Amino acid sequence: MTNSPGSGPDASAPQRTHGATAPQPRNPWKRAFLGLLAIGATVGWWVYSGSGWARDDREALPPEVMAEPAPRSGIMVTAEPVVFRSLQRSLEAVGTLYGYEEIVISSKVEGRVHRLCSEVSDRVRPGNCVLEIDPVDFQLAVEQAQGNLEVELAKLGLQALPDESFEIKNVPTVMLAQAQVDNAQAKYDRLKRLAAENATTSSQLDTALSELNIALADHANQVLMAKSSVATVKLRRSALAVAEQQLADARILAPQLYRPVPGMEGGVSYVVTSRSVSDGTFVKKGDEICRLAVDQTLKLRIPVPERHSDQIKLGQTADVLTAAYRDPFPGVVTLINPSVDAKTRTFNVEVQVANDAGRLKPGSFAKATVHTTQSTDSATVPHSALVTFAGVTKLFLSEGGQAREVLVEPGMQTRDWVEIASPPLGRDAVVITSGQSALANMTAVTIRTESASDASDAVPRRPTTVMADSQDAEQAP
Repeated sequence: MTNSPGSGPDASAPQRTHGATAPQPRNPWKRAFLGLLAIGATVGWWVYSGSGWARDDREALPPEVMAEPAPRSGIMVTAEPVVFRSLQRSLEAVGTLYGYEEIVISSKVEGRVHRLCSEVSDRVRPGNCVLEIDPVDFQLAVEQAQGNLEVELAKLGLQALPDESFEIKNVPTVMLAQAQVDNAQAKYDRLKRLAAENATTSSQLDTALSELNIALADHANQVLMAKSSVATVKLRRSALAVAEQQLADARILAPQLYRPVPGMEGGVSYVVTSRSVSDGTFVKKGDEICRLAVDQTLKLRIPVPERHSDQIKLGQTADVLTAAYRDPFPGVVTLINPSVDAKTRTFNVEVQVANDAGRLKPGSFAKATVHTTQSTDSATVPHSALVTFAGVTKLFLSEGGQAREVLVEPGMQTRDWVEIASPPLGRDAVVITSGQSALANMTAVTIRTESASDASDAVPRRPTTVMADSQDAEQAP
């Protein structure tokens, strides 16, 4: 007997097929619960809204009327007109201050230091003693040279040095030789006359001639010896002068300046800036003793790049600043080196600075601002007008509602403005000072103007802290 499908004891069991699982039937309780929940939520909302709990009893505000924004024709920016100024152009350089004259005092003789006449920072005038070397050896040398001179003068029969009127024939030895020549000449002439009359022999005449020649030779010899003695006297006189000079050089004096120093018409004075020896030190020729400087007028030596050689002129004024003083010192360009240093590509310029009060010190570091030219009509703009990117500096001009880009070369500048060296700007030019990051060439722009509310907000008011202090003062008993 064959069972039909859906009949038999296993008819209620799920049918299984090979390779697949039959779907499970849904839970009827879950579906019923979700339906009841939805019906309850709908009834609750109806009851809540119908009872008036959700009504808002507050008075409704009138609808806010929004002002329509004014139409804009371009990017909102701020702008300022170009200002034309009179500028004093200048060139800045740094350098070192030097004395108007700086002198290294060295010893001309050897010896031991006997006495120091001045110390560092002392003021000395030309001719004042700076140092003394032991003079004993030099005094002895002077006495020796004086004795040698007197010996030579005695040979000539003189008591003092011969002057220009002195003649060799007046020397006693020369006068004696001349007398012997005259005597021999007279004897020879007499015997010659007798020989003409055959009153004497020829041998006597020859003897007289020989005596005459000997007298002449002796006279010539005495003349040469006298000339040699005169030359020796001059030599001894020079030796005496050298010894006397060495004695004088043992006392070292401040030198005399033969070139006038500006600002020191009343007399030059030095200041001792350094000393290299002490009492008892043995010094040799050429050893440094001390250094002197003329500090009432100083020289500032500054290196200037060669590209500025056409701007620096003699007589230009300058302001000199040092680290010690806030106020500048006036100066004048007095020297321009005609050659350029091949290593640094600079040339030296000297600025003369008055230092009557002695506030500036030689050797100090200083900065000079040399006033070169005066510009009477230079265009200047605020710093905010310039835009620099990748080494290119530009600005935007507002022209007919558009921003025109202009590449510029900045010149002088201060904390408030920058000069536009090139290209030239028009008298009515207006530069954009904000919003440049959103601009390009020929971009439409709108100049922002100050509104009435902004103007009222701009009225200065008392600070909050001040008002609080005033209220506290009124409430205080």
